Amino acid sequence: MTSRPTKRHNYLAEIVGGAWSIAKGMAVTFRNALRRPITENYPAQRPAIPPAWRGKMVHKRGEDGRPRCTACMACQKACPSLAIVEIKGDEEKGRERRATSYVWDASRCLFCNQCVEACPFDAIKLGQEYGMIAESRDQTRFDLPELLEPAEEGEP
Repeated sequence: MTSRPTKRHNYLAEIVGGAWSIAKGMAVTFRNALRRPITENYPAQRPAIPPAWRGKMVHKRGEDGRPRCTACMACQKACPSLAIVEIKGDEEKGRERRATSYVWDASRCLFCNQCVEACPFDAIKLGQEYGMIAESRDQTRFDLPELLEPAEEGEP
């Protein structure tokens, strides 16, 4: 029976290699220690939101203060995730019709903006609100009064 030759270790090369990797790691540490921090003090300071941010859905109001939404259901048909759960309108016809019930489920929404693009009356937009924190899924369903943009001064 022949014996295998044992592999010889070069301990000096391992020590030098280990010291070199520690030196490289410490260089990265010291370089970043001298930079100013990039973290934000959230919730004490509100972060800067980019203008193209897609947040909570907002229903726009017309000149008369009523919602612009005519319950045409184009947004519901365009939504790939079925986040627009319910749309009901009043008994009027055509452009005079207005939505009386609109339910949007933010937990299902992809914030893809397809509902906004599909709306022929420019009645909805995705706003700048980002902190839609909830403890249950039921709290992520928003009705029409919660989605309406605030009325301007002097409007009903």
